[in-house]
Amino acid sequence: MRTLLVGVLVSVGLASCGGSAATPAPTQISAGNGWQVVLTVTTASISFGIPGILLDGHGNIYVAELDDNVVYKYSLAGKELARWGGHGSGPGQLIHPDKLAMDTEGNIYVTEVGAGPFLGTVANNRVQKFSPKGESLARWGMYGSAPGQFNNPIGIGVDQKGDIYVAEEAGNRVQELSSTGLPLRQWGTVGSGPGQFNVPYDLALDASGNVYVSEPGPFEPGNDRIQKFSSTGVPLAQWGGPGAGPGQFSNPTGLAIDSRGDVFVVDAGNNRIQELSPAGRYMEEWNAPSGGFKFVSKVALDGHGNMYVSVGSQVFRRSL
Repeated sequence: MRTLLVGVLVSVGLASCGGSAATPAPTQISAGNGWQVVLTVTTASISFGIPGILLDGHGNIYVAELDDNVVYKYSLAGKELARWGGHGSGPGQLIHPDKLAMDTEGNIYVTEVGAGPFLGTVANNRVQKFSPKGESLARWGMYGSAPGQFNNPIGIGVDQKGDIYVAEEAGNRVQELSSTGLPLRQWGTVGSGPGQFNVPYDLALDASGNVYVSEPGPFEPGNDRIQKFSSTGVPLAQWGGPGAGPGQFSNPTGLAIDSRGDVFVVDAGNNRIQELSPAGRYMEEWNAPSGGFKFVSKVALDGHGNMYVSVGSQVFRRSL
């Protein structure tokens, strides 16, 4: 061991605001429990903050800021390299950018979550693909339940072939699209059995192409678990259940997989991150930064033994 509506999932509404600027915070600032502040997004109003963070393996971090509809690219030293977005439905514009993923060529994929009581009635319900410099390359999806349509797409992953996997929170399914956006398959129905979902939220892939999906329980009772699937949607395992003990969860949201296949879970309701083995065995846990996690908090890992999390308008880092 190493030393159904998005608006209902949160307790505050989204207030529209002006442009924001991501500014680096000195890494020596402690956030408690071993965490250091890496980055703060300055904005006039924070309701959701940063639900998506992504590391590219080359010393850069991508941040999706939902309130201001912007994606930032920063170096880990705090230098802004690019930003793109702005409210709208055209190419390169964003409405409610949520989770992020990267393909083998370094292109960035962004889910644009749907509308709800707190998010308003305007939404894109789509996946958008960008170059590393923020050029809009493709857009797929719209509101609906047909293959290739989405009802609150949130979690996203891209496999080695370029196929795209999307967790559809209000649709209670996972969809797989080809690298060109063609629907390939889908799985999931409402329920608590293997292969069923009750609020599928984040999604991550391991090196073998297996798909992991978190199921928080904002609507009681919830599943409060992680499910593991093959790349074709065959249920392989499920771990967790409501509780505060090792391997149990209270609103498991953000997911990340390391190079060994270990699964890192933002256990938001318990204000901790849990690490599970590829077989689902509890391994270790870390307390949240001071102030605790938000429902939308995301976790990411670099190749140097560091873990990053988003909380509100900030990104934190600590060693494992």
